[in-house]
Amino acid sequence: MSQALKILMISSECIPFAKAGGLADVVPSLAKQLALMGHDVRIIMPRYYFIDRSSLARAPNRIEIPVLNGLAQAGLYSASLDQTNVNVYFVEYENLYGRDGIYASPGESEFVDNALRFAFLNKAAFSACRMLNWIPDVIHGHDWPCAPSMAMLNSTERTGDFKRSAGVFTIHNVGYQGLFPAEQFPVLGMPWTEFKLGSFEFWGKLNFMQGALRHAGAISTVSPRYAEEIKTVNFGFGMEGILTEKSAKLTGILNGMDYQAWNPQSDELLAKNFDVDSLGDKQANKLALQKELGLEVNQDLAVIGIISRLVSQKGFVELAAPGFGSLSRILADFPVQLVILGTGERWCEDELARLSKIYPNLKLVLAYNERLSHLIQAGSDFFLMPSLYEPCGLTQMYALRYGTIPIVAPSGGLADTVKDLKIHPKTATGIYIQLPVTPEHIYQSVRSAVTLWMDRKPAYRSMQERAMKLRFSWEESAKEYEKIYLMALSDKRGQS
Repeated sequence: MSQALKILMISSECIPFAKAGGLADVVPSLAKQLALMGHDVRIIMPRYYFIDRSSLARAPNRIEIPVLNGLAQAGLYSASLDQTNVNVYFVEYENLYGRDGIYASPGESEFVDNALRFAFLNKAAFSACRMLNWIPDVIHGHDWPCAPSMAMLNSTERTGDFKRSAGVFTIHNVGYQGLFPAEQFPVLGMPWTEFKLGSFEFWGKLNFMQGALRHAGAISTVSPRYAEEIKTVNFGFGMEGILTEKSAKLTGILNGMDYQAWNPQSDELLAKNFDVDSLGDKQANKLALQKELGLEVNQDLAVIGIISRLVSQKGFVELAAPGFGSLSRILADFPVQLVILGTGERWCEDELARLSKIYPNLKLVLAYNERLSHLIQAGSDFFLMPSLYEPCGLTQMYALRYGTIPIVAPSGGLADTVKDLKIHPKTATGIYIQLPVTPEHIYQSVRSAVTLWMDRKPAYRSMQERAMKLRFSWEESAKEYEKIYLMALSDKRGQS
């Protein structure tokens, strides 16, 4: 490490406090690894009402945030991240964050004032740093809710305390950009020229992510393959032109995974611990999973697990859409049991619930359940991810570590982490779904998995052992982030 940096991460999610998706896992894991490398890393996020403030330390003073009609005062709380020296700060403003949900109420698509909610968070980040008398070298914004911080650095914060701070922006999923009506632009507190000259204007709408791509000193995304994919029309969601233009600033860095939290040898959430040298003990978790969910307790049936947001991007149209998806055929034709854990689009939840009443070999849990997610990873024989695109994915990494063979569509990070049985028969760790993802291609990939399962040992066991020995370390990924922090800082201070 050439120098110790002060790094502020702005995020809408962070475990163990608030989680809607993989972003919540990535931010604290990266922060902890950077702190181990000697950097001073802090995270700021909203205090959603479900985060118990009795366990947090309250700052003696409130912070002031500029809003349309003057200044608003917000509370600021803090906590250490898992007994590390990474501090997490929480912005409390009940009118915006005192709700049942992070981005939306259950069953809804989004809160109508999300532009205001997350503009407020980004502005609060600067105010909190001032109040703490701690000015970061790097401000790292994660995904669309934290995108405005990049433009604020070059606009309202261009001079003064943050004039030498660099901005780094990470795209976790370019399909979610923060699109709002143009008339909501004033909530950002920036001059209209920022909208009209193209930083934020996208087909007449306000686009948070586009503003970040125009202003960030460096841009990262969560796998090398995805960094290339998002520069194409098929995967760029309208941002492909800007991302191609910004290629020199765009880096794909594969997410790591937390090998302490996800370790089958020590995982306290399992029915029985196991490792690559005691794979036979994995069966106890399969039997426990079957029993808990009311499935036939039968170790000779292949269990296929799915832990996912139940949304179109994850391939659920092709898997489960009425009269179209392949799930009914899979359940009827193959000696398998399917376990699905997650929440998402209403149509998908309803259709999966309907199918679970028809097929006794399908069990659906519409919830976020950390304990059950660990048991599914340990108790399943295969893990299905038919995503239309997948920036990185973490659940396939968890599956690999738990000796559960992934069945994946080879896009983004899925292609970067899983080797296909047909392409790499001697080094395979999973099974690919042929692209493009279609109901028939999902069906055929499951057929391949079932065939492998029925034949079993030694091919299946060899794949398990190779999978469990893989490591996707945050140590290496954090070194790559350190490089782009220093690059962005060098560029910013060279301009000063």
